[in-house]
Amino acid sequence: MKPVFLITIFLCLFTCKKKDSSNTDEILLGLFLLQPTDLILELGYPGSQNQIKNSDLVGKTSGITVKVGGVTATNVSAVSSDTIQFTMPTIPGVSENAAVDFVVEKDGASVYTTKVRYRPLLSWSINEPHAIYRPIDGRDNKSFFQITATTATHVFNTFGHDLFDLDIYYFTSLNGTPIPFANKRRNGAEFNRVALNAGTVYVMVQHISGFGGSYNLQIANSGVAASSSAKLTYSGWTFNLCYDSMGTGPITANNCDTQMAVYNPTRNGRCTYPGDQGLTTRNYYAEGGYANQTTNQNGCLNPGGGSSNEAEAIFIAD
Repeated sequence: MKPVFLITIFLCLFTCKKKDSSNTDEILLGLFLLQPTDLILELGYPGSQNQIKNSDLVGKTSGITVKVGGVTATNVSAVSSDTIQFTMPTIPGVSENAAVDFVVEKDGASVYTTKVRYRPLLSWSINEPHAIYRPIDGRDNKSFFQITATTATHVFNTFGHDLFDLDIYYFTSLNGTPIPFANKRRNGAEFNRVALNAGTVYVMVQHISGFGGSYNLQIANSGVAASSSAKLTYSGWTFNLCYDSMGTGPITANNCDTQMAVYNPTRNGRCTYPGDQGLTTRNYYAEGGYANQTTNQNGCLNPGGGSSNEAEAIFIAD
């Protein structure tokens, strides 16, 4: 439908409607006009294999150059008479999902243009807070990250999205099959743990249902770098436990290590667990009544021990 025709209809609905008519038509048309018109790719992150299918491409799929956001794509090939395949390039200066120009050139002349959704692959630090909330919704429904993993169990936690459902996937090669591992909750924080090997790991967060909005992602494989910390004491003890909460930053200097240094205690384990506000590390101290590391580990990973979301928590023995 041509833009001029849409504008004509839009204006007519506001100027030609009967006095007692409903506003439903106007609202629906307004929402339609506000919808993004770029093509949403299945993947769209740098290094991913993507396909474009359109009847306008018939007869224009051989001997061509593809440019995405002004950057020349590689591995361009014809899949069929109306479909081409290409590898998404890295587009400098784009740090969030964005609509970018997509141009097919033949002999230097443009023969097909549209816009596609480019999804940057953000490098994400683990065990540290991030203040970045990423937008996501039912149409532009994926965000991508890459982390440097160690050979250990990692706990993942998305939060800040009470009114929509997100799932988390991981894969270990750029065009590997995303493996779902955190898909338990309908709405609100999503979390789970997964054992990873050392190396680069790619993470996909996908919108499943509900409203659109923004979310934060936290990942840890040990104790967290805290934005805030608090001691917990019981009657008769100078100290017992201390909690480091990752939050969204900045990192606090007054963390559990600093607060407990005056006592020079022996830390006998850490329990990092997910929740609706992100990741928290519970620090156990031998002098506070937590000398038995096996008991501490059981309290971390099994219900009834005082931790939260034990099935998704990780225990670090120091």
